[in-house]
Amino acid sequence: MNTKKTSIFAAALLITALAVTTSHALVGAGIHWGFDLSMSMDDDSDRIGAGAIPGGAAFLSGLGLNSDLDLFRFHRSGWDRSVINFGGKVYIDFIPVIPIDAIEISCNFGLWQYNGVLEYISGVDFETGNPTYSKIPLGLEQMGMKSYFGMGGLPYAKLHFDVTLKRQLLNLWLIKFDGGMGMSAHFATPLLSAGLIEDVIGSTGNIGELLTALTANDPAAATAFGKEIVEEIRDNTLGRPAFGAHILLGARAKLPVIPIGIYVDGKFMMPFGKFIDKDEGKGINGWGILLNTGISLSI
Repeated sequence: MNTKKTSIFAAALLITALAVTTSHALVGAGIHWGFDLSMSMDDDSDRIGAGAIPGGAAFLSGLGLNSDLDLFRFHRSGWDRSVINFGGKVYIDFIPVIPIDAIEISCNFGLWQYNGVLEYISGVDFETGNPTYSKIPLGLEQMGMKSYFGMGGLPYAKLHFDVTLKRQLLNLWLIKFDGGMGMSAHFATPLLSAGLIEDVIGSTGNIGELLTALTANDPAAATAFGKEIVEEIRDNTLGRPAFGAHILLGARAKLPVIPIGIYVDGKFMMPFGKFIDKDEGKGINGWGILLNTGISLSI
């Protein structure tokens, strides 16, 4: 065999070896954008009676009003998904000692917004003896606050982590299809709720002064109170996790030798716990499809 033929043969062996090696990448990582259809919120309304606020019933009685009247009412509507949903993953591939093809850890951070309205008791109609209520829209733009990643309503953020056991279902050389399942942990910010409003009222330090200003129909006091509610939602850190499970179907494509590939992962998310302590998850749903598409790097 001459030198030229030997070189061609050696190059062919090298390309074949690299192709086999890269088809069984040991470790890899990826970044992706997500299209999250799993999160939704029902339009909802609720009330906070005087009995839920320390001194609230006595305050209304002092005004000659029924002590079980609503001090506050609120409404949520217009759930809207933003384009902000990014994440990444790391994985270990080709594990010979267990009957799976890969272990993957991934995450997504997403943002949503919705509309909120607060009704508060603003006075007494002395002709009828009934209370009067005023409304204030709740939102970053309405409160003159800086938008949150371009969103001007009430923000809602969720960060979740997934651990997935994957198995290759079909190998079409350049394109491979995977299936899998695993566990998830979801961390979310508060939703406008009775519990959150009660916490804000309790943090004012002087409940009687707040109620006096509101029942005197003081616009400045109402706006300041509404701003505190919006700030509580915006600034609150992600709460304790709601755990759940997920099912995965995905596809990935990568040329031999080149360590960069693309992937699409579709997950059906199934959270089992409550997303929000204060509201006990009322009106918020996390069951549904999450679709991620991204770029991977493997070695």
